[in-house]
Amino acid sequence: MQESKVCFSAKGIVKHYGATHALKGVDLEVREGEIVGLVGENGAGKSTLLKIIIGAENPSSGQMTMEDQPYAPKNPMEANAAGVGMVFQEQSLIVNLSVGQNIFFGHERDFRRYGVINWPRMYKQAQRVLEEVDVGHINPRKKVSDLNFATRQMVEIAKVMNVTQRTDGRKCMILLDEPTSVLSEEETENLFVQMRKIAACGHAVVFVSHRLDEILEVTDRIYVYKDGASVGSLNTGDATEPLLYEMMVGRSTTSEYYKLERQVEPQDAVVLEAKGLGLSGVFKDVNFALRRGEVLGVCGVVGSGKEDVCEVLCGDQKPTAGALYIHGQKADFQSPAQALAAGVLMIPKERLVEGIVRTLSVEDNIAASNHRLVSKGPFVLAARVREQALRLIGRLRIKTRGPKELLMQLSGGNQQKVVFSRALASKCEILILNHPTRGVDVGAKEEFYGLIRDMMQEGKAVILLGDTLDECIGMSNRVLVMKDGRLSGAFDAPARGKPSQVDVVSAMM
Repeated sequence: MQESKVCFSAKGIVKHYGATHALKGVDLEVREGEIVGLVGENGAGKSTLLKIIIGAENPSSGQMTMEDQPYAPKNPMEANAAGVGMVFQEQSLIVNLSVGQNIFFGHERDFRRYGVINWPRMYKQAQRVLEEVDVGHINPRKKVSDLNFATRQMVEIAKVMNVTQRTDGRKCMILLDEPTSVLSEEETENLFVQMRKIAACGHAVVFVSHRLDEILEVTDRIYVYKDGASVGSLNTGDATEPLLYEMMVGRSTTSEYYKLERQVEPQDAVVLEAKGLGLSGVFKDVNFALRRGEVLGVCGVVGSGKEDVCEVLCGDQKPTAGALYIHGQKADFQSPAQALAAGVLMIPKERLVEGIVRTLSVEDNIAASNHRLVSKGPFVLAARVREQALRLIGRLRIKTRGPKELLMQLSGGNQQKVVFSRALASKCEILILNHPTRGVDVGAKEEFYGLIRDMMQEGKAVILLGDTLDECIGMSNRVLVMKDGRLSGAFDAPARGKPSQVDVVSAMM
C-alpha cells in the first residue's frame, strides 16, 4: 500500500533556555490521515516541541515544513492560518467569556456587520461546532468559569478543531498535549472518536499522553523522546508498554512496579476516623478508620461521592451529618487551613487550579504549606526556604533551572512533583492523595510510589484516590469502594493477596 503524503516535518529542532538544553536536535514527521503519538518522561521535550510547532516558542535552530513549504509561525494565529491548531496542557480559554466567544475568539470579524457583532448568529454557529464533536449539550452562551475542568477541555478541543478547518481542501494538523488528563473514561472515548474522524478525513493528529495504553489504542506511529533527544520511532503495531517504558527511561519495567516488597503492615494507632459522615445530597453513612502507616484506597466511578468525601476530610466542605476524628479528638474543620494545622493535607486532582501558584517560584510553592517550618517568629527565612527546595528538588529529581524558576516554566509532570514536594515539606501525618500521578510519566510514577512507601515506613497515613484502579489496588493496604454516595465494599489488600480488579469493579457498578 502506498504511503500517504507527508503533512508536516521537523528536522534537527534545537531549543535553548539560557544554559538549559530543552531540545537537542529532535525530528518529527507526520503524514496525512495519521495519528502520531509522542511519549517520554517529564521534561523530555514533548511540550516544548509542540509549542514550537504552534508558534508559541521559537526554535534556536532546525527546520520545519508544512505540506512541503517552509513553516515558521511567529505566533499561534499564524499557525492556525497554516492549518495547525493545539490544545495546550495548560488550558488557554478565557474564563470570563462565554463558550461561543472563546470558540470564535480572534475571528469575531466573521460575524460583524457595520461594526456590530451578530451575537445570535455567532452562538448558533458555536452550537454547530460543539455538535460536530458530539458535545452539543454544552450551552454556547454559558460562561467558561461556570464549567468544570473536564468540560472546558472539550470546549477547547472543539475550538481547535474548528479553527483549523480549511475551505481550500488542504489538510490540517491538530496537536493534543495531554488532553485526557482531566477527562472521564466516556469523555476520553469520545475524544478518540473525534481524533479518528479527523484522521479519516485525511488530516493529521499529534497526540501526547503519559498513559501508554491510550497511545497504543489510538495512534498509528509513536515517537519516543528522552532528555530532549529523539530515542526512536516505531509503528504502533510493533509497540508494547514494556518496550515503550524501556525506551523512555532506559531500563525495563519490573513486576515490582508498586514496590510491593516494601508494603508495611499498618500500626494499631488510628489517626483519622469517620463516623456516619455525610454531605446532604452527595454521600451519607460513611464509616472508616485510617491507621498509622496505612494506605487506604478509595475507588468508585465519577459521581460516586469519593471526591466529595476527600473534600470534607481536608476542610474544603463542611459535613452535614456524622463526625470526623483526628487522633481520637473530634475535628470540625472550617477550612483547609484548619485541617493543615491539624496535620491533614490534600494533593488536589486539578493541580493547575488548586495545587499550585504558577506565577510563584518553585521554592515558594514548596514552602506554601509549611511556612511555620521555614520561619523565625513573624519572618520567613529565605535561606531555609532555599535549603528546603534544593533538598526536595534533588530527592524528587525535579527538572528545573533552579529553585527561583517560575513554576509556569516547568513541564506539567514536574509541576506535579512540586505539588508532591509541598506535601512532603509540610510534615503532615495524614495525606490525602487525589490522583497524585495524573499527568506523570511512568518513570516518575515509580518514584512517587517509592516516596509513598517511604512515608508509610515513617509512620504517616495516606488516603489514595488512584489515577487507575490498578494503581489504587497495587498501592493500598485496604480498598474501600463507593457507589451512589455510599460505601459499597471493602477489601483487604496485603502485598501477597491483592483483590482482583473484577471483584472491586463489581462493587462499583
